Amino acid sequence: MRSVYSWNLTNSELHQLFKDNNEFISIKVRGNSWEPITRWLRLDSRIFRETTNKARITLCDIESLAEIYNYRSIRWKAKKLTPIPTKIIPRSIKNIFRKVPIIKHLAYELEIVFYKYSENISEHLISIVIPARNEAGNKELLINALNKFKNIPNKLEIIFVEGNSNDNTYDILKELKENFSDFFKISLLKQTSKGKKNAVVEGFNISLGETLAIIDSDLTVDIDDSIAAIMESTKNKNILINCARTTFPMEKDAMRWANYIGNRLFAIFLSILINKPVSDSLCGTKVFSRKFFKLMKKNGSWDSKSDPFGDFTILFEAANNNIKILNYPVRYYARKSGAPNISRWLDGLKLLKVCWIYMISDI
Repeated sequence: MRSVYSWNLTNSELHQLFKDNNEFISIKVRGNSWEPITRWLRLDSRIFRETTNKARITLCDIESLAEIYNYRSIRWKAKKLTPIPTKIIPRSIKNIFRKVPIIKHLAYELEIVFYKYSENISEHLISIVIPARNEAGNKELLINALNKFKNIPNKLEIIFVEGNSNDNTYDILKELKENFSDFFKISLLKQTSKGKKNAVVEGFNISLGETLAIIDSDLTVDIDDSIAAIMESTKNKNILINCARTTFPMEKDAMRWANYIGNRLFAIFLSILINKPVSDSLCGTKVFSRKFFKLMKKNGSWDSKSDPFGDFTILFEAANNNIKILNYPVRYYARKSGAPNISRWLDGLKLLKVCWIYMISDI
């Protein structure tokens, strides 16, 4: 990835930076509070001379110019809080302060990353993983979803991962596999461990598609919205579609009050940590590229067992690997059958632990 310091660029160099069509560009700028101070200290200001020697480039200037050249910002983050040397301060402490609101906005040096946007209409294979545990009562919803999948123009691979249910979920999925195998490639796995994260991991580990989607088997997220999100994700490999259930009014009893409050608080916290708005931190419907999947596999985060659902890992790693997070509003309904397979308080503590890991990291 091309990385430059904006204050060293001439006019032609700045424009050429974007004309070179690099896939990613990382640009460092002075914070708005420090930019005039650094110029005054160099006596490089109209206060002291008729004309200045170097450019005055702010975060806003860079974002505007990038958009002209069809680059889209992924996010910005504080790189240095102060020009004073801080080597004696532990890195983890500095990483925490770099994420604190107000403090990060007053940072001495900021870094913003852009990716070159290109929309590719492709008929590549799409892999959809559907974890299912005790979902026998949602058979008709699953049939309806599979019938709607027929309208997707791309080739599809459906991977059911059955989580050792107490009902006949496995038999129902086996029946669906037999009935729809003429329309898509369908795999049925019996989960070897526990938890949604593990089910998703096992499903994607055998997948072959270039676009990867997670859809919960309770189908409380409107299936038409899920399909639309999948199709948007196929257009670019540098994006993560994070479906957001909290944008529009949801159906009564769709989400318990305590779950809603917890989700909103986590969404705010994640938005602060990655410096990118997250509307819904725990929606199970997410779509991303194989490129991003390989990055998570390579750094070991994909196989980590600290995150019970995998949602936080995916969001944090998207920010960590310069994948643009896009919130996609969806309609959200109450469960038609069964109960959520989560433990609100225990899993909530596990999610806090995941947040802490990334809070002290370089993300």
